[in-house]
Amino acid sequence: MTKKILIINGSLNKHGNVAYILNLLNENLNDVLIEEINPYYDNIKPCLDCKYCWKIKGCVIEDSMAQIWADDYQIVILASPVYYSNLTPPMLNILSRFNMLYCNKHFLNIEHDFKEKQGFLLLCGGGNGSPRYAIEMARLIFKYLNADFDLENNYICSLNTDNIPVNQDEYLSKEVRTLIKKINHK
Repeated sequence: MTKKILIINGSLNKHGNVAYILNLLNENLNDVLIEEINPYYDNIKPCLDCKYCWKIKGCVIEDSMAQIWADDYQIVILASPVYYSNLTPPMLNILSRFNMLYCNKHFLNIEHDFKEKQGFLLLCGGGNGSPRYAIEMARLIFKYLNADFDLENNYICSLNTDNIPVNQDEYLSKEVRTLIKKINHK
């Protein structure tokens, strides 16, 4: 059976560090169907707090979140640059949209049961800050998507890109090869 992977790419730069890592994955994964969304280009809007989901199942906003709501993938990869220790703002738009899940449950007693899946996190950054908040926000996204995420085994980061571009980072290359093996054997 072909696995489907949903990549949520939070990078604006189509030729940057995150793109380099995702290209390596795309070129080396076997027997998978890859669907990629980018909240910058696919215009995923933040929650409007319009209260639609208080009265009706789902969300009034029609955008690329439909690909996330479809829940037809076995693996989800969150890939983002680190901005001030956090995910990029459009990635946080995605997180805000999970408000619909809470409101549907709280006001309408409707559960959205996402099937179990595997989650992987890829972060790149060049500053001297910590990715702590980015990891915390990614954990929340994984939680809402029912994605099993293990920080020890399903996380790749390159946080010294100001000094070592990802295409020259030997440690990162090794980590990406390990990740490819994990995904190919799932």
